[in-house]
Amino acid sequence: MATFFSKTSHVLSLSRLTLSVFLLPFFLLCSPGRPLAGELPVCVTCHKKIAEKKYLHPVIMKGGCIACHTHPHSAKHKAEKFLFAQGVELCLSCHDKTKFNNTVKHPPVAAGQCTLCHEVHSSDNPKLLKSAVPDLCFTCHDKAAFTDKTVHPPVAAGMCTACHNPHSTSAEKLLLAKLPDLCFTCHDKSMFMGKKGVHPPVAGGLCLSCHRPHASPNEKLLVKTPPELCFGCHDSKRFEGRKVEHAPVAAGLCLSCHAPHQSDSDKLLVQPIPALCFTCHEKDEFEYENIHPPVAEGLCMACHRPHSGSHKNLIRARSKNALCLKCHKKVAREAHAVGGIGNGHPLATKRVVRMGKKRIRLSCLSCHLPHSSEWPRLFRYEAERPLELCGHCHKGK
Repeated sequence: MATFFSKTSHVLSLSRLTLSVFLLPFFLLCSPGRPLAGELPVCVTCHKKIAEKKYLHPVIMKGGCIACHTHPHSAKHKAEKFLFAQGVELCLSCHDKTKFNNTVKHPPVAAGQCTLCHEVHSSDNPKLLKSAVPDLCFTCHDKAAFTDKTVHPPVAAGMCTACHNPHSTSAEKLLLAKLPDLCFTCHDKSMFMGKKGVHPPVAGGLCLSCHRPHASPNEKLLVKTPPELCFGCHDSKRFEGRKVEHAPVAAGLCLSCHAPHQSDSDKLLVQPIPALCFTCHEKDEFEYENIHPPVAEGLCMACHRPHSGSHKNLIRARSKNALCLKCHKKVAREAHAVGGIGNGHPLATKRVVRMGKKRIRLSCLSCHLPHSSEWPRLFRYEAERPLELCGHCHKGK
């Protein structure tokens, strides 16, 4: 009897094993069971297109198709593609909701349109994107706004997400950080802040008041070319339309004298005065043995306007003599040069007078140089005393 039951049990075990081997392929094809790590689910036996592309949705490899399609054999759920939830709610069952819920949301994110940018199952692009960046972005954003003579290097490289979060952020325009901190992730902060004088727009983090973020027809991504850009804040009447304009001003070369971001010199000058002036004006004229005190102290602006004016040589007075008499007041009150002879030597003539072969209008500069001289009292001609000058004009008298 024991032998009979032993043989019967052995036959039954073999029958179960045979049945299992026979039915295994059927269950593998019909059951959406979870795959082992790194294996494709059996669903792709029929749904081949799901796994054809380079990047697969991670959940397919980790949890299998039933991670989303939880009712694979239910006719009741066929219209919903056998999914346990619809739209964004399905995505947020795995993806952290806080990454999509900041104060500034990308419009497709705010509308729950995940599949506007992402494929569901697989893609040839990272992050399951429907196309590579920036082409994906250009399906909504006008490409013309990002194409011009000068293009910001991250834009040219298609690195939209170097500056923008694709889903949501707390900064406007979906920026990864507020300005100017975002700019300083690439641009050296010490080039813009830390010196004695900082341009107010720079100090206020208003980079975009002067520069375009993506592309521009102008160098340095400027919104306009100088001086028009500068006149957006600075009153153009102080620089243009007057009788005399400083040559760099007339040419719109603001940056030949001023640094655009910061400087250790007053007025954002690229160099302190008078070194700045000597980059154009010949220095020798200002360095003879006897130097006019304002020149010696570098006070060019005491006599000259830097941008424009109504008088020749940009002087700060209606005439040469009027400028000189601002400091040398005593000259106007007393007989000059030849005291004791009437009212002294005239300081000016209203009309042109003939002096030998010369026709001149007499002024302080007829006898004196304005900046420096090889002779005392800034004499224009070789002389040690005033009377030694007379012969240069009054020849033979």
